Amino acid sequence: MRLAVPYAQVENQVAQIRAKILTSTALAFLPAILVAAVLARWISRHFATIMAHAGELAGGNFRARLRVTGGSEFGQLAHTLNDTAANLQRTVEQLQTEHTELERLERIRKDFVINVSHELRTPLASIQGYTETLLDGALNDPQYNMRFLGIIRHNAERLARLTEDLLTLSRVEQKRQKLEFEPHSIAGLIGEAMDLVRPIAAKSSIRLATELDPSTREVWCDGEAVSQILSNLLDNAIKYTPAGGSIVAGARPAGRFVEVFVRDSGAGIPVEDLPRLFERFYRVDKARSRELGGTGLGLSIVKHLVGAHNGTVRVESRVQEGSTFFFTLPAEEAALPKETPVAG
Repeated sequence: MRLAVPYAQVENQVAQIRAKILTSTALAFLPAILVAAVLARWISRHFATIMAHAGELAGGNFRARLRVTGGSEFGQLAHTLNDTAANLQRTVEQLQTEHTELERLERIRKDFVINVSHELRTPLASIQGYTETLLDGALNDPQYNMRFLGIIRHNAERLARLTEDLLTLSRVEQKRQKLEFEPHSIAGLIGEAMDLVRPIAAKSSIRLATELDPSTREVWCDGEAVSQILSNLLDNAIKYTPAGGSIVAGARPAGRFVEVFVRDSGAGIPVEDLPRLFERFYRVDKARSRELGGTGLGLSIVKHLVGAHNGTVRVESRVQEGSTFFFTLPAEEAALPKETPVAG
């Protein structure tokens, strides 16, 4: 049996099949091409965002953050880059803080050296000058020798006070002064401090009084340190209280602390001087302070000793109305600073 098909018909069918295959292939690849284009665009956009973020980090902008979307590799990469930026930001901020602190300490050091040099220069120059005068013949002059020796002694005592205050301040600031905390009667501490300054106050007819809240009994503190705090505050109050004035020391409860105060009827302190009052060598009336023998370190020592007790210190004052200095002490052992030795 013989079957014959015209060649033209076969060619026509082959052409039709080829056309269908090409059309089907084109239709099949078109969505793939579109998906590939969209995916490439999506990947390119994410890469551009990551490169821009890297550029921000390279430029020092460590606060820049990528928006984390989903759990894809890009989301994980964004999360990692954000963590890196956060770590860099913390490191830079810490370095900036340390740099600022170093600059502040350097300024304090320079000011300290200048102030100490100035404080030492005056009494040393006085001692040297009057000593030379005595050696040049005034030693045998009864009209001047005792007066000159008195001036030398006064300046030597001033140098001794300054040296002692500097050593005390250095020990407290560097936490080398060991404090032993134990319960003390606040009435006893205030009474002892008042008794020490009573003869000095009597010379100027200054009245001393106490105001103690009945509920305030004991404080946890280092007795010697608190005595020094009260002594410094009472000495200042006596120096700046006119004859016939009054000074009141007392205490009252303040939560877990006891607030102790020293109030005087002196000249008061201008409001612009209050923020710097506890700085080293800062004086409101420089000439009067030196005349009265102050070193300019007393209130700074008070501030650091109170801080060593986990307390705070402040002052309220008005010109011509007197001043009141407040400081707090722990009323219970739990309010003490951590890792402090407690006397057994």
